[in-house]
Amino acid sequence: MRGKSLYKGTGCDKCNGSGYKGRAAIHELMVLDDEIRRAIVEGQSATQIKEIARKGGMKTLREDGIQKAFMGLTTLEEVMARTNE
Repeated sequence: MRGKSLYKGTGCDKCNGSGYKGRAAIHELMVLDDEIRRAIVEGQSATQIKEIARKGGMKTLREDGIQKAFMGLTTLEEVMARTNE
């Protein structure tokens, strides 16, 4: 994301100094393909299943949040405070 700008809310009377107005949702969606179904049936761990999904293109909550921070919909600080990896 080189060359992109990140935003930081400065706060005002309308937002009570928080720098935020409204909400922006972040999403994590795992599509069950044959490989993930097989991993579930075999009893693989949640960590292993998540890794398979990520290799298949799944974006994590944090990754979606970071993308939205670069879009100016939220801040990186808020994303990091609300997600874990």
